Amino acid sequence: MSEMERIPQHRHCYVCGKAHTAEGRFCSDACKDNKKAELSKKKRQLFIIEIILVAITVGAILTVI
Repeated sequence: MSEMERIPQHRHCYVCGKAHTAEGRFCSDACKDNKKAELSKKKRQLFIIEIILVAITVGAILTVI
C-alpha cells in the first residue's frame, strides 16, 4: 500500500467553507463582516416579530375585556 499524503491541520470557514490555517472561525475579514451583517439582520427580524406578537396579544386581551 502506498503512503497517504497527510493533510496539514486546518479549519473550515464558518461562512464559505474554505479551508484555512488561521485562528478563528473565518478565513477573511470579508466572511467575518458578511456573518456579522447576517446576524444583525436576523436580530432585527426577531425584534420585529416580538413586537408584532406583543401587539397581537395586547389586542386580543383588549377585545376580551
